Parts: sequence; C-alpha cells; structure tokens
Amino acid sequence: MKTLGIALSLLALLAACGSSSGSGENPLQSDVDCVRDNPLQACESSGDGEDGSDIGDGGTADPDGVPGALSENLAKFSFASDMRSVTVTINGLDSGSADAVYMRDDALTDALGIDDYIAYSLQEDSLDRFFMSLGSSSLDGSVAAAVVGSGAQFDTVYQGGTYARDGSYDPPGAGEDQQVTYSGDYAALTNLSTRDGTELLDPGTLPDGYDEFDLPGQPAMIRGAILLNVSFVDNEVNGQIFNRDIIDPRDTRTTERLNDVMLELAEIDQSGEFLGSAANAAGDSPTVSGSYGGIFGGKNASYVAGLTNLEWDGAGVLGAASGQAQEIGMFVLTQCGTPGAVAALCP
Repeated sequence: MKTLGIALSLLALLAACGSSSGSGENPLQSDVDCVRDNPLQACESSGDGEDGSDIGDGGTADPDGVPGALSENLAKFSFASDMRSVTVTINGLDSGSADAVYMRDDALTDALGIDDYIAYSLQEDSLDRFFMSLGSSSLDGSVAAAVVGSGAQFDTVYQGGTYARDGSYDPPGAGEDQQVTYSGDYAALTNLSTRDGTELLDPGTLPDGYDEFDLPGQPAMIRGAILLNVSFVDNEVNGQIFNRDIIDPRDTRTTERLNDVMLELAEIDQSGEFLGSAANAAGDSPTVSGSYGGIFGGKNASYVAGLTNLEWDGAGVLGAASGQAQEIGMFVLTQCGTPGAVAALCP
C-alpha cells in the first residue's frame, strides 16, 4: 500500500494492501494437538469423522477456509485460553519469530468501547512496525472472529482476518423460526495511521540526518453496529453496518462519523458460510466497495461470526488530504430472541 501524509500528525492512508452448539471453548483458541496454518484448515491430528466444519478440540475444518478476499495477509491466529494474548502469523514483519504474540492492550480495548471485543497489540521496539488485532467470540464459544492490521511504515501496511466455528452447522428446521435477525457490534482496523498514536513506543531523539526516517504508525479503529436479516428457507443473508465511527489514534476520545455500508444479498452454502458484496447506500458518499462474509454456529444457528474487507475514499477523514481507505472489519452477532442479543436492535 502507498502512504498519504497529513499535516502535523503524519497520518497516512495506504492505497492498496501488501496484502451443533459449541463446546464452550473459543474456536480460535490454540490447542496443543492441532497444527494448522489457517484456523479453518484441517488439523493434522484430526480424524474424528465430523462433517468437515468442526474445528474445535482438534476437529477438521472447511477445506476451503476463509475466502482470500477476506483473509488477506493473515496466515494463522489463535487466542490464549485466558484471552490475555493472541498468537498470530501474518505475511509481514511483526516479530522475529514465525508466530508473534500480541498482548491484550487495555487502553485500546477501552478506546474501542465494545463489550466482549478485545484489542491486542505488538511493537517489539520503537522503530519496528506496530501491529494490532481485534477479536471476539460468541457466548457459547461456537464462533469467533478476529482481524489484524499494522500501522503504516515504509509505504506499506498489512491486514487480514479470520473466522471459525466449533461444531457443525445447525440451522433452524421446519417448524422453527427460519426468518431471523442478528444484531450486535462491529469493529474494524484501517490503513489510516499516525506516528502520533497513543500506544506507540517513544522513538526518542533520532540522530542527525535521520529526520526523514519513516517511523511506524498506529492504525485507526472503527466501531459501529451491524444487523443481518437471514432466511434459512431461501438460504440468503443481507444487512447493514451503521453508526460507523472512526477513532482518532492521536486522541481516542475523538471520533468522526462515517457513512453506512449496505451488505448485499448473499447465498448461505450447505456448510453455513456466506460471501457477498458490500457497498454504500444509493446516492450516499463516499463510495464504498468490497466484500463481507462469515459462518453460522451454535444450536439453531444462534450466532454468526464474520469479516468485511472494504475500500472507500478517505479524503477529509481525520484530516486526510486524499487517498483510498482500506478497512478490515469483524463481527460476532447473536440471533434476536437469544440471550445476549442487543435488544435495542431486535424487532
């Protein structure tokens, strides 16, 4: 991706990336008996005879994995059992080891301000690239999702995401409510970043002649709300992301409202996964384009986890002069009528 500087703060936009019910355990948690490069790839130690969608407790996973349009640079991801850290392999220089450990960042978690969504970060020293992750799982542990992104440095950012399910696909059957709504929170990372981020390590005073060194940046987060309408009769899903607020990394108390995103009609396949297109509302600006997708889990598909990969014109946002914004987002939603659903958004 190419950077776009903004006066004073050196905020930067980068134009293109270099880039049954659950067991109660987060399906993106690590387990010692399972080795996978992608959380939705088959475990080497599997062979339990499940249907190919169970990835918890060493089961097998959908061989197709998360679509590349959504996974981007992320190769491997797992939460620690206590949710205090995540282990990540991203196709970028986030650590000196193959698997980088990002620790829970309480300041960024508080700034995001979403219950049960956790922020993690890693910066090995003040001149190394700054990486972040956002993640969450459903109340029953049947589905989880996470995104990872870096701040700008050397004209490049890295972004990616994943979702996973523990258990097989269990949609509502005949005689049950098959026209349902899911509602909840949405969180995202962007390629809009600044050298003045609140969580960056202080580089101190650089030696003479190093004034033009490209110091690492901290990416801006987005929070919002999301609603999905789903027909398990027609096997279709669509929805909307709204109340999208981008959080200024220089002062996380400062936000700016962004326009809504329409999630266009998409087909749900036989494994309970979907992939569709996203766009701005007709006549709205700026123009938004991209993809969204996810996976249903839990009894009667009570939960859904998923990702977005969006592009939009970032001109003017947090002071940006111009440039294309890249947004990698995640959501973990509860079916309306199920404990944990956001009542205010449910019909």
